[in-house]
Amino acid sequence: QKMDQRICIKFCVKNKIKCANAFRMLTVTYGEATLDRSNVYRWYKMFSEGREDVNDEERAGRPSTSTTDENIDEVKKIVLANRRITVREVAEDLNISIGSCHSIFTNDLGMRRVAAKFVPKLREFLAKNNTLMMPQPPYSSDLAPCDFFLFSKLKRPMKGRRYATIEEIKTASKEELNKITKNDFLVTDALRIERKLHSMTDLGHLLESELRIASNQRKRNEQGHSNDPSKPDVPQGTERVSHPLTSKKTQ
Repeated sequence: QKMDQRICIKFCVKNKIKCANAFRMLTVTYGEATLDRSNVYRWYKMFSEGREDVNDEERAGRPSTSTTDENIDEVKKIVLANRRITVREVAEDLNISIGSCHSIFTNDLGMRRVAAKFVPKLREFLAKNNTLMMPQPPYSSDLAPCDFFLFSKLKRPMKGRRYATIEEIKTASKEELNKITKNDFLVTDALRIERKLHSMTDLGHLLESELRIASNQRKRNEQGHSNDPSKPDVPQGTERVSHPLTSKKTQ
């Protein structure tokens, strides 16, 4: 497909089709296997400058031993087994450079990282299995403050490590959790309480006014007085309080 696309690019140059339109046509025809934009523009420029050969030029020095048919097949097998694996992890598994591994992904296998395409498939799977999705903001501290606090405590020390089995992940997680001190929990709780108190203080005056109004309303109902808001019947000696959300004042 790589050679076919270069021939298509050459055809577009000969017919004076703009590079942007050529790239769009390739995307429609080859989909995810389309060469990346930079490669399309590079070959378009070379063909515009008079190049005729669509094959790669031989490079001086030691030939690359990483981009082999065997490595290409191995990369394909690894990715099909685990689509969430990174280029770096594949390169480490095969003991090749990241650049060579990336070249195999893009040029030889025509793969790209498009996370959005997995979303519809996931939704179809959940709907097919009658799985209820609960709408909630991800990583929201008001859902489970304790869990939110522990996420960072686990992610920072475990970042960059690789685990062969689920048991290794569980063991490493327990080790990191055991390192969390009592003071860490106290500090986190104190900060959370401080935020809550700050929010309550901001609403304090409004809450107090609402409670007063509700209390006066309840007294009037018990005494059988009229509930007409234009003629409030407030007992003598009781301070008249206006509703904080209205501009009309009690006469």
